[in-house]
Amino acid sequence: MVIRGILASATLALAATHASAQSLTDGAYIQGFLGYSQLQDSDFSGTIGGATQSVDTDFDAGYGIGIAIGKEIPQWSNDRIGTRLELELSYRDNDVDGVNFSGNGPAPEGNISGDIAQTSLFANVLFDFKQSGKVTPFAGFGLGATYSDIDFAYGPGVALDDSDTNFAAQLIAGVAYEINAATAFTVDARYSRAFDVSSARLAPNGALTGTVEDDLDTFSVNFGLRYSF
Repeated sequence: MVIRGILASATLALAATHASAQSLTDGAYIQGFLGYSQLQDSDFSGTIGGATQSVDTDFDAGYGIGIAIGKEIPQWSNDRIGTRLELELSYRDNDVDGVNFSGNGPAPEGNISGDIAQTSLFANVLFDFKQSGKVTPFAGFGLGATYSDIDFAYGPGVALDDSDTNFAAQLIAGVAYEINAATAFTVDARYSRAFDVSSARLAPNGALTGTVEDDLDTFSVNFGLRYSF
């Protein structure tokens, strides 16, 4: 239900932004992107079986896709720096690669399976550093919310299986190459964080053994096309 709510809100917000952009065509754009995503190692900690424990987790490289719609704000821009506001909806997925549960000692767990998928809605502020050529560097930040779907198992069938929606933030830096007056190819790097993501930990029989929590950090490199209208 939460993911449906986020997607519905994002659809309405994108539609409203699109309608507004149509009435203010100068500087309005839509962008799609995809790329490499790496969820950083996590340290899910909390009370498990009545004791403080952690589920240290490593992740494989994954993928991400996204769409954004935005507009340059002339009042906030000048000949050297342009300012853009945009709304971004993105999805990233990373498989679990390794788990160490502190309650079982230092040895890694076996029978690892599952992933963490994240759907994010960000409001971004971006600054274009205008150049005389076709290449324009840009940088900025975003604030929003991330829905994290945690679903992985280890050992004899112990699992972290839960979902959580949390405040999130990201930093963005990249370059745009002007293909023509309306289209640009973009490459960017993003570092995002979803704060205080929690999950239930379940025994092999499905019984709740505790709750763990951690911030989830993701580094991504993305390739996209931006179309101005």
